[in-house]
Amino acid sequence: MPDSGKSSASTSPAAGSDPLQRAEHAESRLAEVLATMPEGYITINREWTITYANPRTEELARRPAGGFVGKSVWECWPHLVGTPLEQHYRDAMERRIPAEFEHYDEGTGAWFELRIYPAEGGIAVFCTEISERHRAQEAMREFERRYRAFTKLNPQMILLADPQGAVTFASPRLLEYSGLTLEETCGQGWRKAVHPEDDERVLQSWIAALQSGMDFEIETRIRRADGVYRWFWVRGIPVRDDDGNTLYWMGVCIDIQARKAAEEELRRSRMESEQQREELETVYRTAPIGLALFDPVDFRYLRLNDRQAEIVGLPMEQILGKTLTEIAPIAGLREMFEQVLEGRPIVNSLLEGELPMRPGDYRYWTVNYFPVYGSDGSVRAITAASLEITAQKRAENALLQSEKLAAVGRLASSISHEINNPLEAVTNLLYLAASHDSLPEDVRRYLATAQAELARVSQVATQALRFHRQAANPAWVSTAELMNSVQSLYQGRLANTKIHVQAKYRAARPVLCFENDIRQVLSNLIANAFDAMRRGGQLLLRTHDATDWKTGRRGVRLTVADTGRGIPKSVRNRLFEAFYTTKEMNGTGLGLWISQGIAARHQGALRVRSCDTPGKSGTIFTLFLPEQIQISQ
Repeated sequence: MPDSGKSSASTSPAAGSDPLQRAEHAESRLAEVLATMPEGYITINREWTITYANPRTEELARRPAGGFVGKSVWECWPHLVGTPLEQHYRDAMERRIPAEFEHYDEGTGAWFELRIYPAEGGIAVFCTEISERHRAQEAMREFERRYRAFTKLNPQMILLADPQGAVTFASPRLLEYSGLTLEETCGQGWRKAVHPEDDERVLQSWIAALQSGMDFEIETRIRRADGVYRWFWVRGIPVRDDDGNTLYWMGVCIDIQARKAAEEELRRSRMESEQQREELETVYRTAPIGLALFDPVDFRYLRLNDRQAEIVGLPMEQILGKTLTEIAPIAGLREMFEQVLEGRPIVNSLLEGELPMRPGDYRYWTVNYFPVYGSDGSVRAITAASLEITAQKRAENALLQSEKLAAVGRLASSISHEINNPLEAVTNLLYLAASHDSLPEDVRRYLATAQAELARVSQVATQALRFHRQAANPAWVSTAELMNSVQSLYQGRLANTKIHVQAKYRAARPVLCFENDIRQVLSNLIANAFDAMRRGGQLLLRTHDATDWKTGRRGVRLTVADTGRGIPKSVRNRLFEAFYTTKEMNGTGLGLWISQGIAARHQGALRVRSCDTPGKSGTIFTLFLPEQIQISQ
């Protein structure tokens, strides 16, 4: 056995030294190792005498150096006698059986791990103090005892799992809820309670947490004992030792069914609100009345719908941010908004005037303006609703004009009917007077002139009567007859102007039409031509067989052309629009609109070409009437 008093400073034997020196050196090195090792080490001979004890043994035993060597084991540790520990020593000494055990030493109050090995001449004992580890293990066991007691009383559902993720414990609350036993839950059995649709998602998330060591957190549905699934929030955290190694996983399952139901209700409510908002937005954008919102300071446009943009006549993006007076400088409008700003709404008020985007177009609106109040009672905005009633106003005016024209028509019909009889009598008398043989030649010429003028008067009266009478069914009529009957109405007007008429009627076939309606169209076109040639010009009247180049149908085309001032492009774009007129108080704006409707009723087409360039200005209207068609009544 090595001697603890042997000096460790002996010189190393040189290469080639004798065996005795090498043995002494080896013994010296062994003594050094035993003296510095962290474990206690003693050797005991067969007489149970301690033959060697390293310094660490003396430290662990809390005894001075030299307190063991030469003494009996049973003398040094008499409390081992009669205990299982004595039997371990004797088995190692006598039966040569190694032993390893933990031992609490009452003298030092410490826990030790002892390892006894048979050795030459006796036994060798290694001793390691494990008080800290033993206390930690005991603390862990105490914690587990308390934790299990806590989980039995805890209303939450708690799980424990080993570092590999296998469940080792489930609280009674969880077992009661799921209807599973602890044996059915342990390992991977817990997956039986997870909703089939969630199982793979939960498993993959759990595996990822195990691999990364990060907290596990997920929402899933867990089956109740009666088969009903409820939503739970499941969270698991790793419990680690001081070195960061995972000792076990601890998890908790919290019922969130009420929260999920509230979230679903909130989601549904939001969807409904969003749907209602979209519906209201759609109604707002597509409403047939103009809607807008203004700020209460400068009365700037904050938002508006499509109809309001149409009323203004500008794209929406060019209106937003502009002030009321920039867009609609109408007298009295700003005063209305200032009244609303004072808290007095404008309800069903009439607004009229012109907008800069459509100069010369006098328009009418029914407007409603209301203040929008904030929570503090101040006006935060002004909302505006505008319903354009221009067409209604013009229709009212046109109705009055129409009634006047109808009255004039009835009066003209009555007059033409009443004057026909005296005209006939005067014509007969003139005929008899002209037949007298004794009349001078110059008187005879006067009578002939008087007869001609009376004939013209009779023809005008007859045509006026025919205009008043409306046909119930379409009839075949020649285009030349139509043109001549209308032209004859303007003979007196032609005599007082510098307008020259050039008429060429080449249409070979008659047309099926409501002749009075077509006369109305031609009369309107000729009247417009007269208005365009106040200083004189040429009026061209033409008819000829033709084919509509758009449809390929054959028919007759009637043309009324003038060499007047022409029609500007801006006017041509609105020429057939109802109530649009450039004649101010002398026009209703219905003539061409009605004419176009008559052409459409005859399945024909009314077209216009015009040029307003000085020196070559003029306008051409063409009316195409197809042949062999069934005209609707």
